[in-house]
Amino acid sequence: MLAALVLALALQGQPVQSLPQEAPGIVAALTHETVEIREDFAGQELILYGATRGLTIRDEIVVVLRGPGRDLRVMRKERNFGIWINSAPLEFDEVPSYYAIATSLPLNEIATPEELANSGIGLPATLAITAAPTIEATARDVSPYLAAIARSGERNNLYASAQRGVEVLDGGLFRASLSLPPLTPVGNYVAEVYLFRDGRVIASRSARLRVEKAGLERLIFEFAHDWPWFYGLFCVVLAMLAGYVANVAFSRR
Repeated sequence: MLAALVLALALQGQPVQSLPQEAPGIVAALTHETVEIREDFAGQELILYGATRGLTIRDEIVVVLRGPGRDLRVMRKERNFGIWINSAPLEFDEVPSYYAIATSLPLNEIATPEELANSGIGLPATLAITAAPTIEATARDVSPYLAAIARSGERNNLYASAQRGVEVLDGGLFRASLSLPPLTPVGNYVAEVYLFRDGRVIASRSARLRVEKAGLERLIFEFAHDWPWFYGLFCVVLAMLAGYVANVAFSRR
């Protein structure tokens, strides 16, 4: 964060005419390096600040925030004899648990789909690259499965897109706003910033973010993951106790 502010001040003191003559470069930092999820967590807004060197009127900025990968098992719903059943399962590895993108212009005005796919920018390209299906899917069309993953993420606000969500300020400075939903997964996140010129990436920079449980949420999370058998037994006992208390209370009435 300090490096971004120092460079921002340096850029502000430079004449605008000299910027196009400089080699393109970019620095960026998030307002939060760690986000804690507690019992009352209702989401978090993140602000990414940055500064560019050598910015011209032909340049655009794309910001991507990517969450930790996870393994998913996706099945297709089919109707057999009047009953809907799950069938044709596929396993996908390293599917992004969170993916948000903010741009200074609509993405299709910044670069071609081929260039975006080559750079791994955009949800379709990201899923096609990172969500690698197992070998059993080599003979299948995986596009319906990837579309289902995208719909599920968008429904839970885990996949988001903000066209014109990057604000370019004077002196080569910029800011982008990204939102973490209440169901934000824990883990290590990466914020990637790309500087485009004439439809091609000419500079990039990344920043790190850690999302972790805190307070009572952390105790329960660690208990469930470190001692799963005891956690399951505890939940069963707690449910039985709650049922017994409720039965006694209603019996007295």
